[in-house]
Amino acid sequence: MVRVCALVLTGWTSAYPMARTIVLLIGAMASLAIAVLSMLRSRIKLYRPPVQGPVPGSVPQYAPRQLPRMRRAGITIAALLSSVAFLVAIWLPPRDAHPAQELTPQPAFAPIALPPARAIGPGVGIFVEYPDGSGGMGCTAGFLVHSSTGQAGFLTAGHCNRPHKASKVTMNLGDILPYARLGTFSRTVNEGDRTEQHDIGLIVLDGEDVPQTSAIAASLPVSGVTTDLWVGEQLCKYGMSTGQEECGQVLDITASKVVFTAAGRCGDSGGPVYAVQSDGTAAAVGIDIRGGNPLNPKAGCSAPAKFSVAELLQPWLQKWKLTVVTNQPPGPR
Repeated sequence: MVRVCALVLTGWTSAYPMARTIVLLIGAMASLAIAVLSMLRSRIKLYRPPVQGPVPGSVPQYAPRQLPRMRRAGITIAALLSSVAFLVAIWLPPRDAHPAQELTPQPAFAPIALPPARAIGPGVGIFVEYPDGSGGMGCTAGFLVHSSTGQAGFLTAGHCNRPHKASKVTMNLGDILPYARLGTFSRTVNEGDRTEQHDIGLIVLDGEDVPQTSAIAASLPVSGVTTDLWVGEQLCKYGMSTGQEECGQVLDITASKVVFTAAGRCGDSGGPVYAVQSDGTAAAVGIDIRGGNPLNPKAGCSAPAKFSVAELLQPWLQKWKLTVVTNQPPGPR
């Protein structure tokens, strides 16, 4: 797993077209009112009774009419508000600006660096975006599955998501930004990282029309699922951070886990764990959920793991009524 803090970057061209129009109208009306008032003040002469000069018989004088203090302050405030309104209106861009009006296009940002892929499938890097906007996590896609109703999806580690959250999932499709949306978490089980505590999640493919491949790393065909495991057997895994197949011998098997000596890194969580068959295909075994290093148990993500732990696949296929998608070549006709 790889944790990141998501920075929400909203393009200026994506909001507030109505606000811009309203502010422009208010500013225009305020300016017009001030202009008309100034014109009236300069052209309308109000009669004032004459005031006798200091010397009897001298020419009468007319005292200039003074506006009340509150009215003068109101005009000043109106002028200031008009200026502010125009400044705000200038800085609020329209929603659908013509291409010729855009001097520089807004860049697209990636929430986390993911390896590019041409299709979603086992071993592909994914980004899980938390729905509350607090961040996300980079993980690896596991085996493709179909539900009993035919809905397509894939499995991954449960700790890649937050409990009871329908987080969105994206991938780096062909090095094109922004990342392509794959779907959302429909099931999340994350009980912890001790012994038999479960850790698995299901993502339903309901996003963009992204190509799919059931082959591991788009190259190793998946021919089925196996539960026939024994200590000393060799299992393999594939994660986005290691970026290659890692294999090792089985050390322990429990009711829901298998431990084997394959190296791993943070970000590999959720990736496929499998047994390579004599015909060159892979039999699905589980989902990579964690790893460790006996010589440095507190290393965390600062050092690669020396062994890996997988959540066994078959119990969850039965519980959730799922079928692993295979790409076994057709037999003779």
